Amino acid sequence: MGARSGRPPVSDRDLFLALDTATRHPSLALIAGDGAVIDERQWASEHRHGEQLLQRLDELMAVAMARPRDLSGLIVGTGPGSFTGLRIGLATAKTIAYSIGVPIVGVSTTHALALAAAAAEGEQAEFAVTLPAGAADRYVHRLVVAEGLVRESGPPMLAVPGPVFDEAVGEALVVAIDLDGAQDISDDAAARGEEALAGLGRALASLGLAALATGQADDVARLVPAYVALPRGIAKAAAEMTWSPDLR
Repeated sequence: MGARSGRPPVSDRDLFLALDTATRHPSLALIAGDGAVIDERQWASEHRHGEQLLQRLDELMAVAMARPRDLSGLIVGTGPGSFTGLRIGLATAKTIAYSIGVPIVGVSTTHALALAAAAAEGEQAEFAVTLPAGAADRYVHRLVVAEGLVRESGPPMLAVPGPVFDEAVGEALVVAIDLDGAQDISDDAAARGEEALAGLGRALASLGLAALATGQADDVARLVPAYVALPRGIAKAAAEMTWSPDLR
């Protein structure tokens, strides 16, 4: 996140849009300044983020009888996630924020998923958020949630299913995202993933509003996503960039 923007604290009367397209279940939520969810949308994208996002956004705003210029700021999930989905989500959020002149803040999707999983579990714990990264690898991010705060307990990594994956998650509670049908993923891990996705909009808003309330915001031009892994065709071209490191 960027430095303080000088913006006054968030008002309860403010209206914010929280948006995440890092997973196969994009999430949109319209949030009041006090954190109350006014309305939200989540759906299975089937890799069609571009066709569906704006339509769902229009529906969300229409039901709330709100227009983009009524927004006081945007909160956007920065991934890690799919290359195409994240590009679409970030571009949409940044375009809205720039066009209406409101602050935008990026929030790690894995941090928000861990926070949502903790809310569903009703306990403070260490979680290993995992999602597919290509045909065989899995992205694993271990995070501790305590008193509404999220911190890393280890750097994100890529792991193949089997002993390497088991070692990567350790004793953490696994939150499996977009891993339907994986034979080594337990029912509990899959259920945590579903619960985390269901609460993603609220968790994203909680983390984003906390940042905005202290005057933090991101530079629209410099806000970039983090991919689970760069597509192999562009990995070499992106090697000198400082964003979205390829964990391979």
